[in-house]
Amino acid sequence: MSRFLSANNEAASTRSSVRIFVACDLDFTSGHLYAHDGIGSMLWGGNEYLGLGQFGGIDLEEESIEVIARPVRLTLSGVDPPLLLSALDGDDPYQGRPATLYFGLCDNDTNQLIDTPEILWDGVMDRMEVGLWKGRGEIVLSCEHRLRTAPRIARYTHEDEQIAYPGDRFFDLMPTIAGYVGKWGARDQIIGRVVGIKPGSVIRP
Repeated sequence: MSRFLSANNEAASTRSSVRIFVACDLDFTSGHLYAHDGIGSMLWGGNEYLGLGQFGGIDLEEESIEVIARPVRLTLSGVDPPLLLSALDGDDPYQGRPATLYFGLCDNDTNQLIDTPEILWDGVMDRMEVGLWKGRGEIVLSCEHRLRTAPRIARYTHEDEQIAYPGDRFFDLMPTIAGYVGKWGARDQIIGRVVGIKPGSVIRP
């Protein structure tokens, strides 16, 4: 089974030499921030992704067989003090807003994209930490996987049904049958009034 959605990316991944990069799209309130871990600018989807080179870092946990929504940490080092103050001010709300990582391949000779980069990780921004050491600033942005924001439980109620299937009325009468006990396949005796049967007679199935 291929790990790529694009046949072009899959074919390029088998080459003896190909350039790999990771890009991020951070949806701040003031606007999107587009960047990648290489050098220079890259353009796709109508957006320009700026290269951070050695100043950018991505801490993404390795894959495993466990079904876990793994977080990610994005690091920007060599930040000027004025930019650190801007990050500390909190004037640009970011918590809970989308953060997406992309994985792409470039041709070594032409430096052009092989195909549209594919989503590597998808989640939301959670917490930003700012540090300053020997005049050099660093911003670390922790992001949570989108699965961590999904509800962990669901109930057989009209409200939960509307979340998954808006307009469906399968559970809208649930409150009217509270306490009802139904038996499936039971061979209980039936007592009641039936035409031609005396009241109180027992009818066996």
